[in-house]
Amino acid sequence: MRRLRGQDASLVAFLAAEQLSRHASREPLVSSDFDRIGFEQALGASFSPTWVDDSNGRLRGHLFGATLEDELHGRQTWTGPDGWSFLYEDSLDRLLDWALPYWRDEGSTSHIVWVPVGLDTEAWASREYTMVSLRAGLDLAEANLPEVMTHENSSLTVRRGTEDDFETALAFDALIDVAQGVDLESLSEAERVINQRQLHDTLSDPETHYYLLEIDGMPVAQCVTFPLPELRGSYPNTIYVSDVAVTPELRGRGYGQYIVRTALHDALRANFTHAEVRWRVTNDLAARTWRTLGFRPTYAQMRRNLPD
Repeated sequence: MRRLRGQDASLVAFLAAEQLSRHASREPLVSSDFDRIGFEQALGASFSPTWVDDSNGRLRGHLFGATLEDELHGRQTWTGPDGWSFLYEDSLDRLLDWALPYWRDEGSTSHIVWVPVGLDTEAWASREYTMVSLRAGLDLAEANLPEVMTHENSSLTVRRGTEDDFETALAFDALIDVAQGVDLESLSEAERVINQRQLHDTLSDPETHYYLLEIDGMPVAQCVTFPLPELRGSYPNTIYVSDVAVTPELRGRGYGQYIVRTALHDALRANFTHAEVRWRVTNDLAARTWRTLGFRPTYAQMRRNLPD
């Protein structure tokens, strides 16, 4: 077990590409696009170390993690789908034995890794990693989305929200927090300020669409979309859909699906080919909604706490 050397970059890129290709062959919603040269250059330029399991000159696995400061959760270490590989689980054990103490010494409080949904999650779960959220995709060309105008309530209207809708967006944001198990009373003032700043950024971003579904002018549901930045395993021209919320007393009437379908139709007209969403595993309502709309899980976010 050792750190990556310059001459290892090509082999590590091969391991990462092979793993991504295997997952894409099992799941069409995962893109196998992989810039080998760009990946090798990124390895060489990274300040964070990559560990490799070297068995007499044969690399059997690698592990990379970037430790980043999070405004709400402090220092955390992140590993993407291309940041790890292992041929055998004993390689994963050795990689973690070296990496976890290093990240703890960096002040990281947790290690978060994106893992293909399915059997791959079991290896991490048996090593004290807990599934936190799911990433799911939808091929818009094959989704066969029903027309939104078929909804029985003809008084429904959908419009693009603006910064003038901040208070409405703040109220819906609180509903989402509750659905995800957040105790609103426990939020610190600093956390509230950060959340409000992020909400202002969302409403003012020209690439972000904030949708509001109204009945006779009264907001009953919201949805946010924006072009997904380049992300390993995702297709180009993917729209990201998030922050879907419905007024509690009007749930169960299809309003959440209505506003999402409106957003997805808009995405199709804007030449997006795929859509992605994420939800916490504790949010049963979100899981049912996205699966009903045809989204299929592709990656699981696994987390292990790193105590002092």
